[in-house]
Amino acid sequence: MTGVADSLDEFYSNLERLAAAWLALRKQDQSAAAAFLRRALDDGLDAVRDELGPALHLPGYQRRRVEVALIRTAGALAEPGYLDHYVPEVEPGTEAIDHYCRRGWRALANPSLEFDTWWYRFQYLGLEQRQVNPLVHYLLRGRHEGALPRQPQAVERPPTAGGGTPRRVCLFAAYDIDGVVDEYVVAYLRELSRFADVYYLADGFMPDEELAKLAPYTRAAWSRSHGAYDFGSLAILAGELVGWDAIEQYDELVIANDSGYLLRPLDEVFARMDAQDCDWWGMQSTKRDFERPDGQTEVLGDATVRRMVGQPEWHQVNQLHVSSYLLCLRKPAFMEPDVRRLLAEVRPEKMKSQVILKYEIGLSRVLLGAGHRFATFVEGLYPYHPLYTSDYFELAADGFPLLKRNFIAENARDAPGLGRWKERVTAAVPGADVEMFERNLLRVSADDRLQRSFAIEADADGTLVVPTQLVADEVLALDRRTPTYDHWWAFPVCAYDHTFAGNERAVFEQVRDDPSIKKIILTRSRRIEVTGENVVVLPLTSPEGQEHVVRSRFVFVKHGPTVNVPYPLEPDLHDFVNLWHGIPLKRFGMAAVDAATNDKVIAEHIGCRSVVTSSAIDSLAMAAAFYPLTREHMWQTGLPRNDFVVRPTDALPADLAAQRTRLIDELAGRRLVMFLPTFKKDQADAYYHFTDNDLAWLEDWSQRHNAVIGLREHMADQARVYSSLLGPLDPVNLSSRRYPDLEVLYGAADALVSDYSSCLVDFMLTGRPVISFAYDLDRYATQERGLFYDLEQVLPGPVARDFGQLATALDAVFVPRTPEEDEEYGWKRRIFFEHLDDGNARRVVTRVRELALSDAKPPR
Repeated sequence: MTGVADSLDEFYSNLERLAAAWLALRKQDQSAAAAFLRRALDDGLDAVRDELGPALHLPGYQRRRVEVALIRTAGALAEPGYLDHYVPEVEPGTEAIDHYCRRGWRALANPSLEFDTWWYRFQYLGLEQRQVNPLVHYLLRGRHEGALPRQPQAVERPPTAGGGTPRRVCLFAAYDIDGVVDEYVVAYLRELSRFADVYYLADGFMPDEELAKLAPYTRAAWSRSHGAYDFGSLAILAGELVGWDAIEQYDELVIANDSGYLLRPLDEVFARMDAQDCDWWGMQSTKRDFERPDGQTEVLGDATVRRMVGQPEWHQVNQLHVSSYLLCLRKPAFMEPDVRRLLAEVRPEKMKSQVILKYEIGLSRVLLGAGHRFATFVEGLYPYHPLYTSDYFELAADGFPLLKRNFIAENARDAPGLGRWKERVTAAVPGADVEMFERNLLRVSADDRLQRSFAIEADADGTLVVPTQLVADEVLALDRRTPTYDHWWAFPVCAYDHTFAGNERAVFEQVRDDPSIKKIILTRSRRIEVTGENVVVLPLTSPEGQEHVVRSRFVFVKHGPTVNVPYPLEPDLHDFVNLWHGIPLKRFGMAAVDAATNDKVIAEHIGCRSVVTSSAIDSLAMAAAFYPLTREHMWQTGLPRNDFVVRPTDALPADLAAQRTRLIDELAGRRLVMFLPTFKKDQADAYYHFTDNDLAWLEDWSQRHNAVIGLREHMADQARVYSSLLGPLDPVNLSSRRYPDLEVLYGAADALVSDYSSCLVDFMLTGRPVISFAYDLDRYATQERGLFYDLEQVLPGPVARDFGQLATALDAVFVPRTPEEDEEYGWKRRIFFEHLDDGNARRVVTRVRELALSDAKPPR
């Protein structure tokens, strides 16, 4: 069958027309409607084309009705097997055919053992298409044109003989949350470069100085944001940056990634695998449904494993495959046309699991289906995945060269004793640099998950002890029967970037050394290290964290009670003090331009005992946003975080002082102009796209003024558009990963540029220049959230509506102000700041103590 992919739009349109005709016919004569579908199934969609109405667009649920009817009429879904193998874990009680049509085929589940969803999509429709149900396509068109329902298994080809000294090229895929080339990656690539010419691509933006670390060990190194995980980098390297023509000059193609730590040299791996007769090899094979909970405990031999090749499965995840973190394809394998076609189809995915299903398992299926023999360094098939179970340490002792970071960080299989992972690894591999691995592990891993991993142990009798957090109803019951204490103060971290910074950190610092108050820091993914009297630091999601928060009367939140503490707590038992995070310019909550009555939002607001504000006008704005709270609930104490802005470096907490010192050293005498854009709904198109001429002007401006742009993108911005656009200027990376405390930046910056971020107002406290780059002001003020204030009336700096106006403002940003301009700056600052001292946190703490002593409950 040919030309299928080119006609998917036509098929989809005709399917909608079929659905409309069938729905109309059912209202008149159900038996005639059934016969109509039967003709379409028996003779194909084209056979009933003349009976279809005009082209139209149907709601998805109506189109699914005909899809369900077609599959049911054809008897093409084996309901008992489908329910047994897929649905019960997700949606108990779900009707199987409807589930397949709504979600199953997109998740690559199979409707029966006679139809292979992944293979049919790959072979005939394209994995990237997300509209056409492959089973419906097969029933109405594919089978009538000779399409096969599942992959035929080719006879195994004569394998490539081992031996010799092959020339290898290595495509290495990487990602680092902080945009750095970690030392363990350098060590890994140093070793790989002994065996192959290495080309490196990181998903995301990495400064040139980071990529330069790899120069001695790579032929080339790049970074690019693509959002398609490791296979996205491999696809770009193979299809564009290196190119298949260049790859064809080599005997072997190695693909690798940075998901593991290299424990030992790779000589044994390459020596052993070079001697194998095969077309491709990897470190070990995996089959998801072969695991201990299902009764499989023994390692299967290679002969048994080979008999699993090509057997039908209910789900793509259960297909036998070879893991891709270190994989070698000899020439017959990487010259396979479907290998290139598979990589060419790689697209960004929201979930990493879809990349694994479509492309990692897919790559093995392509090669196995074409008859290419494989070999593995680890002989046989272990239950589940041996690198993520306690089997790993035996493999490491037997010569396995890598330690997967997620084994330690996530511990998805609940292996006990990983709190002692360093000792266990060095016992197996005495030379392993576990200290280097730990530095990376602590920097990039989710700390709450890591602590859970370390807490899993086995009792003396072998019983597994796994910390299990309470579900919502259990938390509520615990809250109702547990006394709360006035002197227990809980500080949950930011729900979005998981930092312990800003207002909540400043309040904590005010009482850090007060032993009469128990301070509970409730963490998420970021590792938080603070000290003081009577301080505990616990993961919010741990049983201990839950037990502590229900005992805390005062809970200091940054966004809202259930946003920062995602458990149902009784509002009458706790006082949630909303510290917020700045002085807003943008409307939000019930004051947003598109705000509507929302019971959930109102309940969130009512859950707050008070909201901290900076001035009278700020109180008015916050009362509007936090409706139905009133001015009575606004504490006009000033924002605690501002204490850090006005204090000199030597008066800051040690970690904040260290951040500021590090930033000043990084600036090396250059003036810092911060660019702090706000979040836009449409991340791809809403941001300003700097032209080459814009960038050239900014580069010249930087040189003329001995200045540098510091970029801190919004915590909710996943696209990182400005990091890519401004990359040629080598901006200072001011991300919250590097500088968690924004107040540190305020204290060191010479000027600030933003669009509509609240930092424009916050930065006014410093008395230094502010510029609003409001290139889309008309649209933003009416179509997005809107603004509380007229920017030109309240800001003491220019409001630039295009790049030309921004350039003019930047050229004048370091010119000293006149006395008149100083006076204007002063009165505009007083609009937003009632307090200019460093006593804001003290005033908040005083109000909290007064509330505890009086036990007064403001009306809700």
